[in-house]
Amino acid sequence: MQALINELVEKANLTPEAAAKSVEVIVGFVKSKVPPFLADKVEDLIAGKFDLGAMMGGFGGGAKDDESPLDKLNGMFGDKK
Repeated sequence: MQALINELVEKANLTPEAAAKSVEVIVGFVKSKVPPFLADKVEDLIAGKFDLGAMMGGFGGGAKDDESPLDKLNGMFGDKK
């Protein structure tokens, strides 16, 4: 998250303290808006340490790579075609 703080200092002319507080507020806001299972990953996403694509890759429960997201959802709810 330090990279984001540095960007705010440089591009928004904030003091390092104000930039750090801004990031804290933004992270808290985003955490309150995402599903609970993602809330603890928000900081990792901002820091570039979390691969959301890899996590969502398993969303379909072992579905094939050539399946559409709708096919994956259908499989989750028993419509196995």
